[in-house]
This record gives sequence, C-alpha cells and structure tokens, in this order.
Amino acid sequence: MMHLELTKITKSFGSAIAVEDFNLAVAQGEFISFLGPSGCGKTTTLRMVAGFERPTSGTITIDGNDLTNTPPNRRNIGMVFQSYALFPNMTVAQNVGYGLKIAGRTRAEIERRVSELLALIKLEGFARRYPYQLSGGQQQRVALARALALSPQLLLLDEPLSALDAKIRIELRQEIRRIQRQLGITTIYVTHDQEEALSLSDRIVVMCNGRVEQVGTPTEIYNYPATAFVAKFVGHINLLPVSVTDPQHGLVRLGSQSLRAGRYAQLNGRPIRLAVRPEEINPGAAETANVLSGEVESVTYLGSIVRIGLKVEGHPLALDVFNEHSLQLPSIGQPYQVHFPVEACWLMEDSEQPGA
Repeated sequence: MMHLELTKITKSFGSAIAVEDFNLAVAQGEFISFLGPSGCGKTTTLRMVAGFERPTSGTITIDGNDLTNTPPNRRNIGMVFQSYALFPNMTVAQNVGYGLKIAGRTRAEIERRVSELLALIKLEGFARRYPYQLSGGQQQRVALARALALSPQLLLLDEPLSALDAKIRIELRQEIRRIQRQLGITTIYVTHDQEEALSLSDRIVVMCNGRVEQVGTPTEIYNYPATAFVAKFVGHINLLPVSVTDPQHGLVRLGSQSLRAGRYAQLNGRPIRLAVRPEEINPGAAETANVLSGEVESVTYLGSIVRIGLKVEGHPLALDVFNEHSLQLPSIGQPYQVHFPVEACWLMEDSEQPGA
C-alpha cells in the first residue's frame, strides 16, 4: 500500500477546471515535486492534499484512510508557505512550539522538541529572537521547523524559496533535502523552478493546464520527456521542424540537410520535431554523427557555459560549450558547422500548448 494516493482528482471553480483527472501514488519517505508554470494547478492540488480545498471529484487517502473531506486540522500534515507566515509577536521558540502548545503538550515536552528542531535547522542560538531579527532564509527555516513540530505524516511546501535570492535558495534547498532524508518524511514540494525540482526530487510531476503531462525521476523527465511541453519547460531544448523520409530508420530532413533520430515513436501524420539538448551539440563535423551547417546569430555568456545561437535552414539552433580560457568563439554571421550523436536526439509530435 502506498503512503499517499490521489485518485482521479478534479477541481472546478464554477465553469473553470483547475485540476483534471490527477492521479498519483506516493511511497513512504518519497520526495515529490509538482512542477509547472503559473496557473497549471500545482498549488491547487497541494491545497487539496492539505485540506484547504475540497476536490470536486476523486479521493485522497493516506495509509489507506480516506481524507478527502477531512478538515485540515485533523490530517496530521505540516505545511510551509511561500510567505513564511510566522507570528511577528512571538519568538523563534514560541513560533516553533506553537502547534505543540495548542496540542496540550507539557512545557518540558515543548522545550525539548523545540530544542531538537532548532538543532535540526541549525539555529540553536536563535530561540529568543523575533522574526524581524532574522534573514529571509532563517525565517523559512523556522517555518519549516514549526511545520515539523508535531511529527506530521506528510510535509507540504508551497514554493518556499521563491522570495529568497539565488545563493540562499541553493543553500536552503540543500538543507530541506538533508532534513527530509534525515527524518524520512514523505514530502510534496510545489515549484516553477526546474533546477529546484531536478535537484531535490525523487520524482517530478510536470503539470500544464490542470493536467499531468509526465511523472518520472529527474533523469526521466530531463532525458526522456514524454511531450513537447515537458521537453521545452524542463531545461533548454532545440525542437527542429523536420519531414520524415524513412520512418522505419528514423531518417528525416531539415530543409536540404539529412539527419537520423536515435529514438522515435509511432508517427501519426502530425507535424514532427527533432529534439536535441544544447549540451549534446558540439562544434565542427564528425563521422557517424548528425551534422548541420548554419550561420552564427548570437553568442551569449552564461557563466560556466557559452550559448551559441545559429540559424539553420531558417530555424534557430542553440549549442552550449564550456567557458574555458582557451575557448575560441565564432563571430556573428560566420558560417558554422556542428555535430551531435544520433542517440542524443529523438522525434516527437509537435503538441504546442499554452505556457510552453
């Protein structure tokens, strides 16, 4: 039996469908991320798990118990919000221990548990401080400790790092994952940040327009996207419109240039795209590889990599090269040839969707 199960969950607000036919089974101790653009239904789904919204149809069970219509305060679920939601008139210790106090725990129990949690989030010396005396990252750690105080069955996090700067986000997401693994608590994390989802998750649920596009491990989502939306939303990808010349062997043409795809599914007559990630493409030509010729349109520095933008047969193509001291970059307008392995590209039907 799975720890958490969402079965055929649908949520409508009047005539608008926010979530449609959502199905997911989560194992004990698993870290799941809901990933997608704004308005895709990920937070609405999280709120239904928490009990703040009731599904229009479908069921939510934890350890086999149907909690679909159970109020939030009877679900034994901890939740961390984007806005921290700390009590400004309470100290760190009082904020962390608030739920324990409401639950009727003794003073000694509260003090012991608060001490354990402050050690867990590495804020042992901050018990008497107030929220305004903390940084954003420290406040979010306190919010996390408060959510964990009552040892919940499930931890929910709704874009908890979006208000923080980039460096603190990286540090805090590592802390969240460390704490989650240490406690073994089942966790659902909502984010629109692909890097967060890829670095934190055991599995990712990619959503668009209220529906699940794909569920898989970070490797599966990034390397084997099931739809054009997933391919474009998770990471950068080149999607080249090609015509199929030999479907049995994956042979296609982009204008006057021939290519071969390493993976291809049953083609149903819809427009076809050849997909390849920028990091799979290399400068120059090579035998046994796909080779394309084009013209340099842009050179963009992105820190550790440089992205070179080409125009190939009238279509954009990007490749990423490591930014090293000996790197020689092409000039804008220069003819440029690139190659990539056959196994690094695949064919997929073109399924344009809003938010892509």
